[in-house]
Order: sequence, then C-alpha cells, then structure tokens
Amino acid sequence: MKSFAFFVLLIAIHLVNSQHFLKSLKHGPPKQTVFKKGSKAAVWDTISQRVDHFNPVDLREWEMRYIYNDQFYKPGGPLFIFLGGEWEIDEGYIRTGQMFDMANEHNGYMFYTEHRYYGRSQPVEDFTTENLKYLSLDQATADVAYFIQHQKSHIEGAENSKVVVVGGSYSATMATWIRKKYPHLVDAALASSAPLLAQADFIGYFQVVADNFRLSSDECMDTVTEGIRMLEGSLDSVDGLENMSSMFGTCDPIDVTEPERSYFFSSLANPFAYNTQYAQPGDIDEACKLILSTSGSAVEKLAGYIRYYYGGYCISDFQYFVDYYKDTAMNYYDSYRQWSYQTCTEYGFFQTGNQTTRPFGDFWLQMYIDTCQELFGTGEEILNTGIERTNLFYGALEPEVTRVVSVHGTVDPWHALGVLEDINEDAPVIVVEGTSHCADLSSISENDLPQLREAKLRVQQYIRQWIS
Repeated sequence: MKSFAFFVLLIAIHLVNSQHFLKSLKHGPPKQTVFKKGSKAAVWDTISQRVDHFNPVDLREWEMRYIYNDQFYKPGGPLFIFLGGEWEIDEGYIRTGQMFDMANEHNGYMFYTEHRYYGRSQPVEDFTTENLKYLSLDQATADVAYFIQHQKSHIEGAENSKVVVVGGSYSATMATWIRKKYPHLVDAALASSAPLLAQADFIGYFQVVADNFRLSSDECMDTVTEGIRMLEGSLDSVDGLENMSSMFGTCDPIDVTEPERSYFFSSLANPFAYNTQYAQPGDIDEACKLILSTSGSAVEKLAGYIRYYYGGYCISDFQYFVDYYKDTAMNYYDSYRQWSYQTCTEYGFFQTGNQTTRPFGDFWLQMYIDTCQELFGTGEEILNTGIERTNLFYGALEPEVTRVVSVHGTVDPWHALGVLEDINEDAPVIVVEGTSHCADLSSISENDLPQLREAKLRVQQYIRQWIS
C-alpha cells in the first residue's frame, strides 16, 4: 500500500488553491531519490544556446541548464546523456539507474540536460503564445546537437567519444528522433516508454487502464462501470446533480454542458490512469481493495475512491482550469502550460474516453481542442497540421532508425503509441510483461520481476555491442 499512498501524496502536492486541475497524463520517468552508495555528487552548469537555431540573423541566446558527473570517465570513454523532458531536472539519474551503471562499465561521462522552457532553462521572459513559438521538437533536438558538439570539444579525450542518449517518456521520443536526425553525433539510444505516433484522439490509453484494472479484479472493474452508469443516470435531474456534486466533492455544482461534462468525467478517470501508468506490483490490487471495501452502492464506492485519491480537495471545473492556465507569467514549478502548447501544436496525445472505454464515462477530444483554443488561440486545424508534420518528418511507428533499443511495459498505457512496426536487430523493441512507465531505467534490483531484470540486461548488451 506504500507506493499507492505515495501516489496520493504526489497528486496532493500539485493541487492549487484547494482545487484539483485536470493534468495531461504525460509525465516523465519516476524520480530516483535513493542514490548508489559511493556515487559522486553531481555538478550543475549551463551552456549558451540560440533562442532560434534556424534563423541565422537571430543572435539572441539563453542559458540551458545541465548536470554532469565525471566520476567514471577516462579519456576516450563514451558520453552518456540523459535527456530532460517536460520537467525540471535533478541529479537522480546520474547518481543511480541504468545509465549510471552503463557509464560505470564503460568509463563514461554522464550528463542530464534540461529541456528548453522547463525548470530553469528559460529562453523567454514569459509564456505568451508568441514567446512559446520557440518551444518545438526541432529546436529542442538542435539544443542537444549543439550540446554534444560543445562537450566533445571541451572534455579532454572526448573528441572521438561515442555518444549514447537516454530518455524516458517524451524524452525517449526525443532520444529516438535525435538518433534519426543526427546520426553523425549520436551513436546509440535507449528509449524507455517512448510514444512515437503523434495522434489527436488517443482512445487506446484508457482502454489499457481498464484492461489492467479488470486483470486485477473483474468485480472491481464491474463496480467502477456500474458506478459510472449510476452517476450518469443521476445527472438528468436537479436533485441528482446536487447529490452527485456533493458525493464526488466538486468545487461547484456539476455542469452537464460541454466541455464541462467531459472535464468532470476525465477528472474521475485520471486517478485510475495515474495508478496504472506508474504502477508497482500490487498497486492496482490495492486500489481495487480500497474500492470494494468502501460501503454503499457502486456509485458510493466510486466516489469514495475519488475523494480518497484527491485527499479532500475539491474538483474544479473546466472554466476555472483554463482561466488559471491563461496566466502567461513564468512558472518554474508547473509546466502544464508549456506541455499543453506542445501537444496542441505537434503531438496531440489527448487521452479520451468514449464507447470503447465506457468504464470511465465519456470525455471527448473536443474538450482538448477547446483547451488549445482557450489557452493559445489554436484550434483543430493547427493541431492536425502539427500532427501530420510530426509523423511525416519523424516517421511515426516506422522511423527507420538503427542502434535504438526501445523498451515498453505492458501495464503502461503509453506503449500503444510506441511499439515500432519494424522490429529488427538494429532497432530492437523489448516489451516487458507486467511493468509500467519507464520501469527499466532504474538499476537492476532484487525487487525486479524476472522479465524486467532480463530486459535491463538485454539493454546493457545492446549498448555494449553498439559502442564497443
């Protein structure tokens, strides 16, 4: 129950003004907080980058943060670069984890780069839509290209060093595409839980969530399904609306007009998604035990789980949510506005619920399109154009890459957008039964499932082969 309780605490920490906001279910790898014994303290540094790499007359620069650890490095050893994504970096992945262990084996130099517009790596003064135009995959991968060039020219003996990039979640997508786009700079890549297919309506996400809860307990999933059915039936009357608003703890009475209705149901689905995406063995079983042990009808059991998960905070409505994120002031601790811009202009990745994922109710793509319009003035046409461009330029599920090892867990809903169609020895794909988002990025542990341990060993073997 410990890891499930940690999840509840994690969500509570991110609540604002006593209201829960719908967050994009796209998060990086789990933080590493327990370092390897004897690991060297990391060093923080910065490198100057162009605001716009593709406009030679724009000479503006900004300072990109990164962390390094050279405790294993010997001249000529490889450079291992853990790519930051839509989060603030910390020293965890260069003091423990799979990359740390490989750097130890190969006398490598370790880096962790911070993605532009996240953490303290800010090329602009605020997050107006005009300023966000430099937040793109093309610009971010160019940052890494210049970073590699700089480090090779400044580290003793690194001129001819091999380069291995490592990423988790979105940054694993970057790792795959950097290897494709800059093969003369990057020799190999480890991509953990990388979504590669840009897609607006990601209906498969919650289907995986439902399947994993049903795998744990048919009774549990049947209770959730019945609870949603009872909830929907109650929203047709004034008394029912009042009762359900109180039962589920909304900040204001439930609004059944769109996009408010979709926002409400997506807020109910999110706890199930978080608990699946980062599930440790037994987490989903514990969630089901909590649901089934609550007294009352199916809808009361469902509401009890939702209230417990949000820790007593009320659930906001869509309008409150968009009004909050219309604020364009710099915010180092909440990256939702920046990540929303990326999804609205390049990826989609919008997790929806419809008839095929009925257990969690209906919440539609239009809600996310409305969010894009409200926050940035971009709509469906820009979204679809951006998705088409991303898939065309980077290859979607057929990127034609070599020396990239991709790892996916079957419990992780994101694997539906990441398993490559061309599986070959030059770009192997490892699918690990029973594991979740980015589970393979940690060091080998006695707590690993046998199949996860085997996957980590295979990753090490591929990297060993490619950089030897």
